[in-house]
Amino acid sequence: MRKNRLTLIITLILALLAGYLIMNRSKSTLHEGIRDFAVADTAAITKVFLSDKSDRSILLTRQADGTWQLNERYAAHPENINTFLLTLSNIAVREPVARAAHNNILTLLSARSVKVEIYQNTHRIKLGKYKWFPVEKLTKTYYVGDATMDNNGTYALLEGADAPVVIYMPGLRGYVATRYSTLENDWREHTVFNKKLPEIDHILVEFPSHPEESYKVINRENTRLELVRLSDNKTLAAYDTLQLMSFVNAFRNIRYEALFNDMETARRDSITSPVPMHVITLVAKDGSKQNVKTYPRMLPEPEIDVFDGSTVTFDRDRMYALINDDEDFVLIQYFVFDKILRPLSFFTRGREE
Repeated sequence: MRKNRLTLIITLILALLAGYLIMNRSKSTLHEGIRDFAVADTAAITKVFLSDKSDRSILLTRQADGTWQLNERYAAHPENINTFLLTLSNIAVREPVARAAHNNILTLLSARSVKVEIYQNTHRIKLGKYKWFPVEKLTKTYYVGDATMDNNGTYALLEGADAPVVIYMPGLRGYVATRYSTLENDWREHTVFNKKLPEIDHILVEFPSHPEESYKVINRENTRLELVRLSDNKTLAAYDTLQLMSFVNAFRNIRYEALFNDMETARRDSITSPVPMHVITLVAKDGSKQNVKTYPRMLPEPEIDVFDGSTVTFDRDRMYALINDDEDFVLIQYFVFDKILRPLSFFTRGREE
C-alpha cells in the first residue's frame, strides 16, 4: 500500500513538472504558423509582387537568362535583387509582439504595410526525388510594417496568422523594412549604354554649339571603324585608330548616378529647354536606338576656382541628362561620360586629312 502511494505521488509530481514544462515552452516558442517567413530555395522564385497602401506596386520577374525585370518594363538592378533575395532567404523571427502592443501593431500593419507575394516553380506531384507537372505557384504571402523602436527589427505578419511578430536578419545591424521598397526608382538598373562592338551599327556624337566637333562612327563588319565628320558628311582617313576603338569600347558600361524623374516639372523644363551640350545616339545592329542629351548643372552657390580665381557657376563633376527618348531625367558624372563625349578634334589632332 505504501509502495503504491509513493508511486502515485512520484507520478503526480512528474505529471505536474511535465505540464509546467509544456506550458512554459508554449509561451516561449513560436509555432510554425507565425514564423515561416524565410524562403529556403530562392533559385526557385519566379516573381515577387510588392504593394502598399498608397497603390504603389513593384513586380519583379525572373527572366530566362537569370536577370530580373521590373514592372515588365525595365531591367532591375542586379545588386539590389541579390540583396533582396538574400533577405528573403535569411529573415527570421526575433520575437512575438508583446500582448500589450498586439492590437496597436495589427492596426499599424493594416494601415501602413507592404504586402509581399512570392511565387515559385514547384510541381503538382512529388514522390521522393521524382517530380511531375511543373507549375508556378504563390507559395508565401506576408505583410511588412515599420521598424521597431530599437531600429533593429521590423513588424511583420504572415497571411492567415493573427499574431504579429518582429522579424530581423541575423548579422544585419538595422531593419529590413527598407528592402521591401515599393518605389520604382529604388529597383531600376542604372545602365545607359551596355553595348559591345559586334552589337553596334553606328554612333552619333553631336555638339550643337560646336557643329565642327560632331561626328559619326560606323562599325564596318566588326573589322574596322569609319569616322565621318557631320559638318560636311566627309569620311576622314587620318585619325587615331586606337583612341577611336577605346571610344567605342567604352559603351560597354555607362551608367547614370541618380534618377530625378520626381523633380518639379517647372524646374526640369528650365534645365532642359536650352540647347543640349551633347547629343549621343547609338544605333544597334538590331535596329534599336538609344540616345542621351546632356545639360549643365548649376551650383547652388557660385564657387571660386582655387587655381585662377575665376568664378565657377556650373558643376564640374556632374551634369543632367535625358535618356530613353527623353523619358528619364538623370544625374550623370563627367568622370563616367567623358570617355564617350570626345570631340572630333580629340581623334584628329595633329593629323592631316
